[in-house]
Amino acid sequence: MPIPSGRMKCSVLLLGFSVTLFGFHGALAQAVTGPRLCAARDVEVIILIEDHGAANDVAPERLYKAGLAQMDARAACSAGRATEGITLYDEIIRSLGPMLSQSAHER
Repeated sequence: MPIPSGRMKCSVLLLGFSVTLFGFHGALAQAVTGPRLCAARDVEVIILIEDHGAANDVAPERLYKAGLAQMDARAACSAGRATEGITLYDEIIRSLGPMLSQSAHER
C-alpha cells in the first residue's frame, strides 16, 4: 500500500475542513432564517384570515380550516420543522387568495 504524500494529506484535510465548514454554515443559516420566516408567514396568515373575515368574502368554513392549518404550521415550526411549517403557511395563503381590496385594513 503506497504511503500518502504530505501534499495529499493536506488536500484531504482541507477538503474535510471545507465540507465541515459549509455544513455548519448551512445549519446555522437554517436556524437563523427558519424561525424568522415562520414568524413572518404567521403574521401574514393572521392578517389574511382577519381581513377575509372582516370583508366577509370567504366562507366561514374556509376561514376555520385556515385557522386549523395555521395551528399545524405553528406546531411544525415550533418542533424545528421550519420547511414543513412554511409550506403549510404558503398553502393557506394560496387557498385563501389575496384580498381584492384593502378596505379591511382601513376600518
